Amino acid sequence: MLGVFQHFESGKMSTDFSYDPVTAVDEVTATGDTAEMFADIRQAMGIPLITSIWRGLAGMGDSLPTVWRAAKPIYLSGHTEPALARIVERACLPIPEPLAPSELTRAGIGHGGPNAIRTIIDAYNRSNGMNLVALAGLISSEKGKRGDAGRRTMPSWGAFPALKSKQELDNDTWHLIRQVNAFGAPGIDAHVATLWRHLGHWPNLLSLIYGAFAPKHADGSISAAAKRMVELTHQEAVHLAAWRREDVELSEQAHKTITDYVSEPALVARMVTIGHALARWLPRQ
Repeated sequence: MLGVFQHFESGKMSTDFSYDPVTAVDEVTATGDTAEMFADIRQAMGIPLITSIWRGLAGMGDSLPTVWRAAKPIYLSGHTEPALARIVERACLPIPEPLAPSELTRAGIGHGGPNAIRTIIDAYNRSNGMNLVALAGLISSEKGKRGDAGRRTMPSWGAFPALKSKQELDNDTWHLIRQVNAFGAPGIDAHVATLWRHLGHWPNLLSLIYGAFAPKHADGSISAAAKRMVELTHQEAVHLAAWRREDVELSEQAHKTITDYVSEPALVARMVTIGHALARWLPRQ
């Protein structure tokens, strides 16, 4: 397996995805072995959707089956969720003043909207978070000792709105998506995280998010929390590495993609940071 964090330590880490989340292989149209592997990932992780890292790897030769074969035991170990919970609690999330239920009502979000919104955010938090810690364990240069398997939780998910393509979103909504996508990112034109497109069903919600989180972006607290999340993830990765398969060799492209993904604060770590802050900012029903 290629050496861990070699791109991170060299200072040549990319601050953008090596694939475009908007145009990566679409889960809905995937067929054959790719569709079967997507289904296996969903089942093993207990998630209702495939996030961009797997869809991006699906477009890189045999990277999807190779990476999943090596990493699947980490996801099944029962240790990814507790590791993620520890990281989130210690990352100093940039949470704005909690949103009042009346603000959602005034924004025209009703009739099941709040529950659907929370379901989407919870699903991305589980998927992005588990991917962050498990894939960090996959490429960790240090490896702890394997202990007993942990206890896994498999949540049930309600109705899940379809992911809208860029073409299905009007210009005003796409502009809002680009604005919130810039939080914690190197610029407004960073590749768009899939969560924001999913929340594009509620443009008024995106406006509320922008108003609440823009100050957290401006004062650097989102970026600081994402950086802290990466540091904590690397610490947890040593223990998770004990569960990876060692008989699988990653290609240089797959290794670099994963290393960038888990080690650059502006990539998935910022979405885990923002996603969990969103979950605590939204009113409970």
